[in-house]
Amino acid sequence: MTRTPTDRLTVTVHTSIEDCGAEWDTLMNAADAPVFYRRPFLRAFEEHPLHPVQQTAYLLVRDHTGLAVAGLPAYLQQRVDPMRVLADHLPQTVDMPVVFSHVWHCFDTVLPLHLHAGDTAAHTLLSALRRQATAWDAALIGLANIDTAHPHTKILAQAGLHPVEIDTGWGLDLRAVPDFDTYLNGLGKAPRRNMRHDLRKAQDAGLTTSFHPPHEADLDGFVRLARATAAKHHNSDYYRPGLFQDFVRALGNDVRVLELRINGHLVGSALALVDPTRLHFWACGIDYDACPGFSPFYIAFAELLREAMANRRPWFEGGRRNPVFKRRYGLPPRTLTAWTTPI
Repeated sequence: MTRTPTDRLTVTVHTSIEDCGAEWDTLMNAADAPVFYRRPFLRAFEEHPLHPVQQTAYLLVRDHTGLAVAGLPAYLQQRVDPMRVLADHLPQTVDMPVVFSHVWHCFDTVLPLHLHAGDTAAHTLLSALRRQATAWDAALIGLANIDTAHPHTKILAQAGLHPVEIDTGWGLDLRAVPDFDTYLNGLGKAPRRNMRHDLRKAQDAGLTTSFHPPHEADLDGFVRLARATAAKHHNSDYYRPGLFQDFVRALGNDVRVLELRINGHLVGSALALVDPTRLHFWACGIDYDACPGFSPFYIAFAELLREAMANRRPWFEGGRRNPVFKRRYGLPPRTLTAWTTPI
């Protein structure tokens, strides 16, 4: 651990999330940070990195009382660009060492600040990120998958980072949607009819759905289906066999595995990451050929929505991609940006 005093704020740099301890949990709860910033996800990535990282650091900013008021994971990477953010928008950096927060499997990047933290703490955190990148001889720092409407983008701009639009995220505020029937009734006539049709056809086919903790789920089956689905986008290695299963198991209670079966055969599986205020539709694998007459993706989507509602989570995070379906089924879009600056 290294310590840097900055006026009345102090910055510490840790190389393991366990070194941060419960203090990190308290901060992320106060910041209402997504599951990607919680210790189970960060620990899982340390132990089972889903993509290569050369160095990892956890930055913590404390105020004069010792309270942690800002924190951020940082990853030194080189030639890691599964979403083609660098290739498409910053091609000059493709072969360079860069420092990003977060890892590429996170689609909901934020600047975790304590409820009572001011802008000074945020700028101190970003300055610490820049110093860490300089110490690692990186060419660039960046935060990817930032909602362009997030108020923290003003702080990023003041700190000298520049945005590029990289993707579209989708989510649904469930605070005014108490149950699935209310959700369906709020849809247009055609999507409502299509969803009810597929739910009925799935029932007629004998499809069953169930949620499992990761240690009880068929994760090999999930990876098989997910790799086949991702192959359509030339991205199968997003789900590396063996490694991905180990990662999911390490998430513990922060993940729920949805399984769809017909006559015991796995025809669909989805991973839901959960934190106190959100359910994230994180990943999915589907065998469409095994489900003539209906889409198992529709069933998975419906079951995850129901799960979020049943557990009173106010936000359903739909992630990236599949814009036609998500727009049709009532998930408002938001522009995701990568904020970067050279060192």
